[in-house]
Amino acid sequence: MKIEYSNMADTPVIIVAVHGHVWIAKGIDCADDHIHLKHARTVRNWGTTKGLNELVNGPTKETVIDDPAPILFLPDASVIAISPCRAAAWEGKL
Repeated sequence: MKIEYSNMADTPVIIVAVHGHVWIAKGIDCADDHIHLKHARTVRNWGTTKGLNELVNGPTKETVIDDPAPILFLPDASVIAISPCRAAAWEGKL
């Protein structure tokens, strides 16, 4: 099943992929059978007490994210979950 990502082109999102990889990105776009993550940063330490989805409301004091990847394409099949975030909560942090 093909998922439509156009409504998340400028929305901060948390992406969970196979092998435990987690990113936060400024938005996502589709490119054929890949997802293009914009300004994606690896979430090295969630820093949450209520699980990963706590980050939809912004990072905690203990959240650690890496520098942004210039370009990151993921095959659709490698994506396990995409969680849109509150844009204001991540403003200036991505």
